Amino acid sequence: MLFFYCFKRHLSSKRALALCAILLCVLLLGGCSPAPEDTTQAPKVVDSYVINGQVSGSMTRLSGRVTAAEKTTLSFEVPGRIETLTTDVGETFSAGEPLVQLDKQRYRLVLGQREAELREATAALNEKQQDHQRHATLAEKGYVSQARLDTVKAALESARSRQQSATAALDLAQRDLNLSTLSAPYDGSVSQRLAEPSERVGANQPVLEVISDRRGFDVEGSVPETLIDTLVTGSRHTVTLPALGNTELDATLRHLGSQPRSSNDYPLILHLAEAPEGIRSGMTAQIQLSLPANSQAPGVILPMTALVYGEGERRHVLRVRDDMILEAVPVEVLALGEKQVEVSGELSAGERIVAKGTEFVRPGQSVSLLGQGPQRFH
Repeated sequence: MLFFYCFKRHLSSKRALALCAILLCVLLLGGCSPAPEDTTQAPKVVDSYVINGQVSGSMTRLSGRVTAAEKTTLSFEVPGRIETLTTDVGETFSAGEPLVQLDKQRYRLVLGQREAELREATAALNEKQQDHQRHATLAEKGYVSQARLDTVKAALESARSRQQSATAALDLAQRDLNLSTLSAPYDGSVSQRLAEPSERVGANQPVLEVISDRRGFDVEGSVPETLIDTLVTGSRHTVTLPALGNTELDATLRHLGSQPRSSNDYPLILHLAEAPEGIRSGMTAQIQLSLPANSQAPGVILPMTALVYGEGERRHVLRVRDDMILEAVPVEVLALGEKQVEVSGELSAGERIVAKGTEFVRPGQSVSLLGQGPQRFH
């Protein structure tokens, strides 16, 4: 229409005709432009979980590990080269049994030198004692001055000190010779060997790790901070060992840590009343805590994979809203199981959360549920 208007009004003007022709080309080209593409991203498909309901004090299973109630690391107090080390990992021993021996030649030579020094110091002391006795007799008759007697007495005291020093040096040499043999402190077994024969070791360098058989076994684990106030030292609980046919064992809470580990979990140690046959240090254990009624705040049971760890040990889950948009809900962990976790937070029965693959989605993202809705094929 614009073209014909220009043509009618300015028929005699070449300039107007050219302008109208350009406008017509622009309109024609605009009409041939492709339609804009749909850049809307398809919703992410997620595996979800519907919250069943609330529980109170029912999630009390914890993971732990069996350890020896009495264990220690053995090392020499003197340096040297290992001459004998035949004890290996898992082998048992009796209290006082030699486990490792250093080369004793050097310590025997030092002992012989100290014995000779002691004999020499003892002979010198005897000589000074006799000299002092003679001078004391002469001093009584007035043949020796008091100053001379004092000089002889001082020499006697010096000889006595040298003899005492030589005696102490001999005792130390004998002690070092004895310490070149590493003996078992109690009945037990070797848990780790940290040195080999012919190896030179320094003083206090670990050589063997051993565990005792006389005080049984403990189970070490971690308990959430929400349960700290409900546990009492000396209380009885149950421990299950999967490696021994899930045998249930009575255990007593022996220690409850005052400093948290990672994720605000506190260490606890349970002592087993009886050690079943076949138990070994390092075995995994399941701890069933016996908590007082209503001792735990109500929580909900969720899959372990639903937890999302943020900065500063903060945790949350991703709730699926009715409009299929994800939102983060902060939660506090009450108890941990093998595959489930009990948490408290603003969650209700019937709500849906992301159960798996939380690392691939984020709050505010649009999602669709696995197994529901139209399938997309590319």
